[in-house]
Amino acid sequence: MSQSIAVLVGNTKYDDLSELECCANDVVQMRELLSETQKFTQIVEFVDKPVSFVKDELRKLTENEDSCEEMFLYFSGHGLSNADDFYMCFESFKEVSPNSTGLSRTDAFELIRQFDADMSVVVIDACEAGRNLIKSDAPPLARALKSGFSNFVQFSSCTESQFSLAGDEISLFTDEFIKACLQKEKGPVYYSDVENALRDAFLQHDGQTPHFIRQGTSQEKFCNDAARLNDLRTVFLRPPDTDETLAESAPPATALALAKTAIEKIETKVPSKDEAQAFIDGVFASILDDSSMTPEIADFFEVRTVKYDDFEYVQNKRSVISLLDRRGGSDVFVESDVERKRRRQPFGGIGSVAMLAAMSVPDEYDETYNLFNHCRLESVHVGLYFEPKFMALNRVFSEIVFLPRLTECLILTCNTKERRSGWGSFNEFEGTKKWKWSHHSWSDDTGEIANGYVSDPYDFTKKYILSFGDNKAG
Repeated sequence: MSQSIAVLVGNTKYDDLSELECCANDVVQMRELLSETQKFTQIVEFVDKPVSFVKDELRKLTENEDSCEEMFLYFSGHGLSNADDFYMCFESFKEVSPNSTGLSRTDAFELIRQFDADMSVVVIDACEAGRNLIKSDAPPLARALKSGFSNFVQFSSCTESQFSLAGDEISLFTDEFIKACLQKEKGPVYYSDVENALRDAFLQHDGQTPHFIRQGTSQEKFCNDAARLNDLRTVFLRPPDTDETLAESAPPATALALAKTAIEKIETKVPSKDEAQAFIDGVFASILDDSSMTPEIADFFEVRTVKYDDFEYVQNKRSVISLLDRRGGSDVFVESDVERKRRRQPFGGIGSVAMLAAMSVPDEYDETYNLFNHCRLESVHVGLYFEPKFMALNRVFSEIVFLPRLTECLILTCNTKERRSGWGSFNEFEGTKKWKWSHHSWSDDTGEIANGYVSDPYDFTKKYILSFGDNKAG
C-alpha cells in the first residue's frame, strides 16, 4: 500500500528573533490546501515545537513500511543562510549553534531521503531560503539531489540574500503559493504550473524573488484534478467586498500608498549615524567590560587595544567580500573591489605572449581585495592585543570587524595566536583567518551581542594559558 505524507512546520515564537504571528495561520492555510487535493494520506502539523521534537517525529514517520508516493515538507518561520548551509530557525535558535537549534537544509534533505518517496517536495517560506546548491564549495546539484531522490522540487520564498515578507494574516509567499495552486480550473495541476504562476506573481516585487530547484520531468503533479479545489478556490480567490459604503470608507490602496508603507517600514529599522556609531562602540565596550570577569589573565598578559576607521588591515578580505555579496542589499555603506593584475610571464622578450598562446598557457592573475568604508563610521575594525609577560607565551590577537548596512550590522570576529619571532617581536598570524560572523539589527542589545555572538577573546586566551598545564601533565 502506498501513501503520501505532508509535514507542515510553522514557528511564531522566538527567544532572540522577532515573533511571526502569521506563521501559525500559514500552516492552517497550507493544510486546507493540501487536504483539498485528496492526495495526502497523512498531514502532520508542528507549530512552535522544538526542533529536536520535529526531527524525532520525522524519523518516526520514515519507519512506516508502506511505500511513499510523495513526501511534502513545508516550513514557515525565520531562516538564516551562512557560509555552511541554510537553517530553518526554531524558537531557541542561536546563530552560534545553528545545527543544534535549527534544522539545516542538509539535515532536512537527509531526513526526506529516508522516506524513499517517488517524489519529494520542499516549500520554504523564510528569509534567505533560496541558497544556491551549485557552488564551488558545495556538492554539485546533481550529486546532492540524485543521491536518494527520484524526483525533487523545491520552492523557496526568496533568494539567499533577500528577506521574505510576513503579513498580518498570512505570509506573502504562502499566500501567493496557494493562489498559484488554485489558478488552473480544469485538468491536473502540475508543480511546473505552480512555479510559472509564482514567477509571474513576483515580477513586480524587486525585493523578493522566489527561488526554484527542480529535478524531474515537469510532469510532477500537485493535484490530479483541479476541480477538487473548487470550494477552496471560491473562498480564497473571492474578490474583496464591493459594497459602495465600504469602498467609500476604505478606498483601495494605490501603488504609491503601498510603496510608502513599505518604505516607512524599512525606515523604522534605519538608525541615525550617531546611533549606529553608539552601537559599534557599545559592542566593543561590552567586550572590554568582560575583562573584569577574568582578572587572572592580568597575571600573564597586558591588554592593548587598537582601532581603525577603515578595513586596510583586515585579513582574508576575500571571505568578507563573499559575505557582502551573499547578503546583497540596496546600500554601499561598505563597498568591495577586486583588482586583477596579470602576472609577469615566465618567458621574457618579444613574442612571449604569442609563444604562450601557441602553447595554450592561460594567463595568470594576482588578485587584490579591497574594502571601502563609505559610511565613515569610526572603529569599524578593532582589536585586542594580549601582550605576554612571559617569554614562553605567544601574543594573542582578537579582532572584530563591523560591516555597517542600512538596516543591519554584520559583525565578524576572530582570535589568533601570533608566534614570538624575537625577544620583543612577534609574527602576524600566518594562516588564512576564518571569520565567525553574525548579523544584527541596529536596535539589538550590545551586551547580549558581545556575550552571545562574539568569539570571547578572554576565554580563548584563558584556554591558551591552561594548555600549558595540560601539556606538562601529558
